[in-house]
Amino acid sequence: MISKDMFVETPAPVTGRTVIGWLTMALALSFVAFQIYTAGFGQFPPLVQRSIHVGLAIGLVYLSAAAKLDVNLRRWALAAAAAAALLACGYLVLNDERLTNEIAVAISPVEIVLGLTLLLLILDSARRSTGWILPIMVTAMLGYTLFGDLISGNWGHPVVSLEFMMEQLYLGTEGIWGTVTGLSASLISIFIIFGCFLLATGASETFMKVALIVAGRSPGGAAKVANVSSAMFGMINGAAVANVATVGNFTIPMMQRLGYRPAFAGAVEATASSGGQITPPVMGAGAFIMAELLRLPYLAVASAAVIPSFLFYVCIWASIDVEARREGLRPVDKADIPRWRDVLNMREAFPLAATILVMAGAMFTGRSAGLAAFLAIVTNVSLYMLLGSWDRSAVTERLRRLLEGARMGALNVVSLVSLLVCAQIILSLIGFTGVGIKLSELILGVGGTQGTFVTVFLVMIVAIVLGMGMPTTAAYLLAAAVCIPPMITLGLPPLSAHFFVFYGALLSALTPPVCTAVYTAAVITQTDWWPIAVESMKLAVMKFIMPFYFIFRPEILLAGSTVDIIRVLVVGVVASLLFSVATGGYYRRPVPGILRLALGAIALGTIDAGWITDILAVAALAGLWLWQRKPVVATA
Repeated sequence: MISKDMFVETPAPVTGRTVIGWLTMALALSFVAFQIYTAGFGQFPPLVQRSIHVGLAIGLVYLSAAAKLDVNLRRWALAAAAAAALLACGYLVLNDERLTNEIAVAISPVEIVLGLTLLLLILDSARRSTGWILPIMVTAMLGYTLFGDLISGNWGHPVVSLEFMMEQLYLGTEGIWGTVTGLSASLISIFIIFGCFLLATGASETFMKVALIVAGRSPGGAAKVANVSSAMFGMINGAAVANVATVGNFTIPMMQRLGYRPAFAGAVEATASSGGQITPPVMGAGAFIMAELLRLPYLAVASAAVIPSFLFYVCIWASIDVEARREGLRPVDKADIPRWRDVLNMREAFPLAATILVMAGAMFTGRSAGLAAFLAIVTNVSLYMLLGSWDRSAVTERLRRLLEGARMGALNVVSLVSLLVCAQIILSLIGFTGVGIKLSELILGVGGTQGTFVTVFLVMIVAIVLGMGMPTTAAYLLAAAVCIPPMITLGLPPLSAHFFVFYGALLSALTPPVCTAVYTAAVITQTDWWPIAVESMKLAVMKFIMPFYFIFRPEILLAGSTVDIIRVLVVGVVASLLFSVATGGYYRRPVPGILRLALGAIALGTIDAGWITDILAVAALAGLWLWQRKPVVATA
């Protein structure tokens, strides 16, 4: 039967009974308290809010690393780095009034040292979080800024001194402390903390049980459970790798136990989990940034994502069904499927439902997204504490889980902060040196004369390449800086352009050679990553096609009449079903290769908004259904 241990892997504590261990826990709780307080009761001035946020985050990165070490010298070196980050950011808090109110602030030698120290610590903390790619990009842009005057021709720029560059990066709100850092400090962090509190109070168990009840009994039930649970989990998590690591530890072994091919089992989880960042109501950090860049309410962005996310999961569901029927895969064992009455009870379903309703209600009534997350956290924690047993050991356990949720929330946020700050630095330098305009002109020069399709296809390639080995948010920001201007120049709607680039950045999690969600699934399945990547791209084919719908059928983003929106929804479902049969080669019985190619081409043709391609797609699906319903006549 199902136990809680199957759903939640309790992280090993990073603190011990040492001075640094206690300091780490204290700093983590301070960070969470700061984010919750400012979300509910109002933020400090921008420079203060952002510098406290970054200082606590970078400091926690180094203290967490120090707490895991036994070597005293290295441990205290890391602790010293944490202190340096707090000092560099604390200096700005203490000098906020002078830096904000004075018209011209000349940077002093001390401030140059503090700025350079903070810059190095940010780069190193980003390296510790995801590797060398982003720090190398930042270093390259810093080098281009300082030495670009030595480049002749269009790609050169006027002389920039070290003092002037650090003045822009460290003392102003356009460098390190720009828009992206502001979003991290105000919105992104509080939603990540909210998701960790939900998980700590049992949301993952509830999601998995609901998924088992909904999908467990159907053909390919185990894979469909992964699809449903990853979609629900992704609504509050918004991170592909975290989804795979959390949900996949239950679903992948279950699929393998029921006879699923390892590559297919891993691909189902990797693909379904990569949809978390496009699934409302909480779509990951990128959606908040998109709302800020577009100057739209977050709710407008989340609403626009409803149909695309639905079609994405429809395609995965249908592909699973094709695989299950072709391979004769068993559903989940009845003994492993809970009953509705075991889920829909006061202690399990009510706190989760109430929390989500409070958050959605706050956003729909015009409250800010940050305040909505604050109210949701208060609701969730209050109900979790009030509805449980009041036995001393039970109360202690609930408090322990909340404390662990806060700690994990802090650690999850700080692993992202340095990446977002790196992205902000690159964006600042792109604008400062004018290289963004030059790259945009290059894209227009190559693709502009060939038409819209060629241009957006080039943009897709750029977004996927930028996203390789990088978090989606950072990849989206960098791709948006380069690719959005030429798309706007072509007359494309800003919402369509941003969604196109956002999806392109998302695809990097599944696209070889650097595909982080696939790598994570490969570790759990204990098999080679390449077959999982191939299967993932087949399952996610609608995700590769969807961006072109945004450009040529913007009604999919709810930009059009009701009739047009319903039409694109129906056509999208038809295309998803055709793609699943074309890639799987099976419906009720095998589908010949030439017909598979034809079905794939017809589904691909639905990118065009003409009635002929739509009617052809519907006719193809109807014809396939009628043909395969006819019984096979045995020949002598």
